[in-house]
Amino acid sequence: MRRIGRVALHVRCNRRSPNGAAAFGRPALLVSIHDVSPLTLEASRRAVALMQSEGIPVQALTLLVIPRHENRAPLDLHGPTRDWLRRLADAGAGMAMHGLTHRMEGRVRDPWRWALGKGFARGQGEFLLSDRIDFARSLDASRAIFRRAGLEEALPGFVPPAWLLSRAALIEVRRSGFAYYERLSGIVCRDVVRARRLIGFGSLTAIEARTTIAYGRWQSLRAPEDTRLAIHPADMERPSTVNAIRTILENFRHGLRPLNYAEYLHGVV
Repeated sequence: MRRIGRVALHVRCNRRSPNGAAAFGRPALLVSIHDVSPLTLEASRRAVALMQSEGIPVQALTLLVIPRHENRAPLDLHGPTRDWLRRLADAGAGMAMHGLTHRMEGRVRDPWRWALGKGFARGQGEFLLSDRIDFARSLDASRAIFRRAGLEEALPGFVPPAWLLSRAALIEVRRSGFAYYERLSGIVCRDVVRARRLIGFGSLTAIEARTTIAYGRWQSLRAPEDTRLAIHPADMERPSTVNAIRTILENFRHGLRPLNYAEYLHGVV
């Protein structure tokens, strides 16, 4: 299999540098484009284009790719998405596996899990209820699709949908060989949690959008530190969210250094 881009599965985490400021001279801006799949191709293209127009180069992005979105859109069988991702990987973009279907299965009986799975994640916390066998099967199926798509070596990390994992799934992630994984609390590499600050947007309702936009703008005006900026395809459909993203990136322009996840963790430019 050919090597794609500048990132491979052997990405190493630099444990000596506690944060982006120590490693790169200033804190890091870690932009992720979520839910990339054949079902979101056009919106994902627009998200990447928006980042480029605001001075974030392709090689500083991390794309979170769903291999079989909603259980009906296999990445390896959709040429336009597959080829676009190959070109981005060749250009140096980072990528991470983002579940298998991005859809939660099973009934939620625990009230806390119900709040997470149905409230926060809107039924998309794919691995919130998984046992170890189910998770391992999903992981194998995902890797097979990426292998057939010619993208397996471009995926050093794993980001679960909605950042949610059951305890059993978390154990399997730690054993899976990924260089890193991400949770709500931050990016985890060799048991060190980094980049705890997270800005994301809710675009399903106007109230949700306004609330998350206000929160994101407030976060962007705080003292600089390593920051994750999560962009979803749905964000591209709301002009107010797009404008907020532009404002936040402008606030970050001189204080943070854009990097993809793998480069940030490796501690080198």
